[in-house]
Amino acid sequence: MEIQGFPRIHSIFYAVFDVVKGTVVKYQVPEDSITSYQASQQPLFDFEAISEYVIPKDQLYNRLVTINTGNYKVMGCPVMLHDHEKYGNVRNEFRFNLCFVFDQFAETSSYEAVVRKLSRVLQGLEVECDFLSKEDVTSDKSVQTVMEQLYEDLNSYCECQIPINTFNTINLKLFPTYPNPPAVYDYQVPITTVDIGKMMTMDWDITVQKVAKYVNGIHHVRKIADIANVKPEWTRSCMQHLLYYGCIVMIDIFQFSNTYAIKPELTRLLNDKTGLGQECLDYITLPKEPVPPLAKVFALYSGLQYGVTVKDWMEEHQVQSLPIDIRRFVSFGVIKGLIYRVHKYPMLVHAQHQDQQRFPAPEQQPSLINGNTGLPIHPDLFPFLDGLHHYDEICTFLKCSPQELDDHLGFPGPNSPPLQGWSIRFLHR
Repeated sequence: MEIQGFPRIHSIFYAVFDVVKGTVVKYQVPEDSITSYQASQQPLFDFEAISEYVIPKDQLYNRLVTINTGNYKVMGCPVMLHDHEKYGNVRNEFRFNLCFVFDQFAETSSYEAVVRKLSRVLQGLEVECDFLSKEDVTSDKSVQTVMEQLYEDLNSYCECQIPINTFNTINLKLFPTYPNPPAVYDYQVPITTVDIGKMMTMDWDITVQKVAKYVNGIHHVRKIADIANVKPEWTRSCMQHLLYYGCIVMIDIFQFSNTYAIKPELTRLLNDKTGLGQECLDYITLPKEPVPPLAKVFALYSGLQYGVTVKDWMEEHQVQSLPIDIRRFVSFGVIKGLIYRVHKYPMLVHAQHQDQQRFPAPEQQPSLINGNTGLPIHPDLFPFLDGLHHYDEICTFLKCSPQELDDHLGFPGPNSPPLQGWSIRFLHR
């Protein structure tokens, strides 16, 4: 069972090293869940089999240790304290570990910070007031009572606040963990998935506040940086922060010269069980306009194909007469994985060595003539002519339009002459 997406704690136990008995479980919640002397009570697992890892070798102290045993996962952060005066009768040291027990395949990354913090807090309490080694069993804040409250509060509320004494309180809260966000590029366009304006408070990072208000599904990252007067690298970092928390998604720059193609997943649009069709209609229909038939929308998506620009597709299907927001239509298909963008990549090749990885030397580049146009190639373009950079990236960096780049590179039309000398070949993928 999971509460708010966090795995349930099956048990919490506190183990210490005894110079005579070795590793022993001093306290456990629930009772007899780890070690039991009652024949009728079966522990969750064989503690003796993992005891050497609960109180481990010296190299593992102050490190997060996770142990899989049977159907359970044990997580702890063992601590070893050296003090000749305080622990002179137990080999001059005190070793302990407070461990949590979960299902074997539970996603426990959210608990890692909690386990580490508890280890540090208990270590500090022991150094400060001998909270562990000279525990007052009559106190209402013994290790046992702390563990009981941890068990109940974290399982029920995902947070806890436990006062220990006048100066110390254990404050813990579980936070969900997300995978690291992908890299953000200047030519990508952020689209919000939540109302960032309503979420934003004065406590937010100032730079995030500056750039977030320009996220409108139209501006790409570099343009947002320019409008907000924020360094591009800082803007990218802010976008990664918003991506991490799922506040935005990234798509390509929308232009009527773009080309898209469909994916097999397009058929999900007609599956009533997914509800994707209705979601699509709600998203793409213009305000206060009648909702178009789903079959018509499916046919429109199917009309997007390799070699056909959005402009040509709109003319062929008379899309302008339909109550559809074209930008939302395309972005919905990209975000949901129904269609994908076909990018155009320019590559500088020589007519006699088209199949070889050959590039003009730096000293040749200033005098090189583009066989497509008969004109020199702008020096800023050479780093992008290796077939690895698409138009969105190049146009964003050089602040030019695709049409201007086409004119300069000599994008071939239907009656283009054959390649001669150094020319530009265009790859689509």
